[in-house]
Amino acid sequence: MSDNDDIEVESDEEQPRFQSAADKRAHHNALERKRRDHIKDSFHSLRDSVPSLQGEKGTKMKLTLPPAFPEHLPFPTVFCHG
Repeated sequence: MSDNDDIEVESDEEQPRFQSAADKRAHHNALERKRRDHIKDSFHSLRDSVPSLQGEKGTKMKLTLPPAFPEHLPFPTVFCHG
């Protein structure tokens, strides 16, 4: 990832006033979808940068990450939930 991959996040000062709880929920859902899509795209990029995983479809995160770390680096198992 590069510095250009930043996600726009609304600051506390910019948060809109919502007319109803449904509006607030819809806004939250849209932000959460954007966040999940960014994470998914980042994992696809990581998967495609690992030669043994290039082009594979449906690769799970815990299958993607171990080959991405050289043997001399400890694999961060904290990321293997799911």
